[in-house]
Amino acid sequence: MDISFINVKFVLIFFRVLSILWLVPLLSSRSVSMMFKAGFSLIVSLAVFEYVPFEAPEYRSISLLEVIFKEILLGLSISFIIRLIFSSVYAAGEVLALQTGLGFARFMDPTMMAQVSVIESFKNLLAVIIFLTIDAHHILIRGLVRTFDEIPLGIFKVNSNMFGLLAELTGRVFVLSLKIGAPVIVVLLIVELMLGLLARMVPQMNIFMEGLPLKILITFVVLSFSLSFTVPYIGKVFFGMERDLSRLIRMM
Repeated sequence: MDISFINVKFVLIFFRVLSILWLVPLLSSRSVSMMFKAGFSLIVSLAVFEYVPFEAPEYRSISLLEVIFKEILLGLSISFIIRLIFSSVYAAGEVLALQTGLGFARFMDPTMMAQVSVIESFKNLLAVIIFLTIDAHHILIRGLVRTFDEIPLGIFKVNSNMFGLLAELTGRVFVLSLKIGAPVIVVLLIVELMLGLLARMVPQMNIFMEGLPLKILITFVVLSFSLSFTVPYIGKVFFGMERDLSRLIRMM
């Protein structure tokens, strides 16, 4: 059964937009209903419909499903890059929570539908605020529209270079997370060394019980003072998202 030209064009646009927006942290939360995600993707698809070039032969049902799958893979690859940046911030919060002992005190985060520590929740909210403040969502929208110019509908082909880039960016998550949490991590390392020396000098003292509140206090003090360095750096990472998206698009 042949499918009309306009229907095919809209379906391909919709699935590409939906797959890009699906993994974006602001919309990937379980607290955001699937109906809202689909509706928002539908609105964006209608907005860009007239501007998307499309020249393709008539598709039959089976071949159309194959093309839709490729569009979904393309969209997920793009949104995966954005999610990696947020994952760097999340990982930094996790490391700090483990070092301070706050990793034992967890609560349910309604935005992630998972148990997180206080520092993780703070880092998550900080990343979202920075993302919106520097208009990084505009970069996402520009990248989404650019994909239709650089990669016309229905011609996307999977290649090894794309997966190599995604693997490279995934490995960068750990480097970024250490840089984001570096001020607190370094100070806590020094505190741990001092507590270790104190434990050898005064064996009768329960260092774990005495040192835990001290580490928590130092963590929040250093964290508050380091925001003047951390926030601009996270913003710089978000601005670099456009460069990473351009690299990925060129490899597709």
